[in-house]
Amino acid sequence: MKNRFAPVVAILSVFGFLAWIAYGAQTDSSAVGAEGSQPASTPAFSNDEPFLRERMGGSAIPCAVPVAWRIARVDETFGLSRSEARAALTQAALLWEEAVGTGLFSNEQDGELSVRLVSDDRQELRRLELELNETRASFEARRTGLDEMSRRNDATQSQYEGALGDLSRRVTSLNDTIRQWNAQGGAPAEAQARLVTSRDLLDAERAELTAQGQEADELRQELRNEFERLDQEVELHRREADVLLAASPERNLESGTYREAVHIQDGAVTSVTREIRIYRFDGPQDLVLVAAHELGHALGLGHNALPGGIMRAEFAQADLVQGAAGVQPGDVEVLRSLCPDL
Repeated sequence: MKNRFAPVVAILSVFGFLAWIAYGAQTDSSAVGAEGSQPASTPAFSNDEPFLRERMGGSAIPCAVPVAWRIARVDETFGLSRSEARAALTQAALLWEEAVGTGLFSNEQDGELSVRLVSDDRQELRRLELELNETRASFEARRTGLDEMSRRNDATQSQYEGALGDLSRRVTSLNDTIRQWNAQGGAPAEAQARLVTSRDLLDAERAELTAQGQEADELRQELRNEFERLDQEVELHRREADVLLAASPERNLESGTYREAVHIQDGAVTSVTREIRIYRFDGPQDLVLVAAHELGHALGLGHNALPGGIMRAEFAQADLVQGAAGVQPGDVEVLRSLCPDL
């Protein structure tokens, strides 16, 4: 299964500088232990026997149901108990069985399909991915807040300029009145008192508007400085990512893989060794979906492009949030076309 988070796959590549544990190289020495009496390690084959190969296109012997699965390994770093892992796999199997309307899987202590939750670099890379996303979200939130403050300040500035224009017109009108009285030899005492009061009010209003204008100017400069600081941080962040990207190859971070080895004797299939490895997931619901995807490979299905389909090579995070990801009618249709007897 490929990286399910298409929007961040390019960003993830910048963390390829981490020591990469080669696919399938994990041993089961760090596992919690195998279910039942089965060994936790991958079965060993002699030179003339097949070995486990990843099959994104689905099992080489599709429709061989029911598929018996077992929990063979749960690394402690996941913080997941064996019973919790088994419950997640059971839910994943039910997604298929409820959609198809028949039994497709069984949980057996000696099941041929071993399920391993394996801890490697992917968990650390996922953590770094989340930190990177949080940093980007923080930048976007800050810019949104600054944009809103800038719009409010522009509105305040516009109101200030309008009030200042109105004040200027009233001051001009008052000065015209004073000149008219002066031309007539001076205003009577009562009129003169009104003129003085009007002048004092206009002076007070001018002082208040001047203070408002200064505040708007200071805020505008402060916002300009904040925008510059934000741009510098974003640019520094981008440069660091570019340096890491240039120093490391791009890697697709798989959430899980399905592998199998088909045993043939005298031209006939004698047995099949199957394995699901799950490397990363974001919470219980995501684990169920990752497991359901890999179980789909065990049924014989390859990747498809059905919107919200469980067999998509990549899930969009929005599908998970909206609950849209899962076994879709299109997934069932593809399975029935492959396995008409179901």
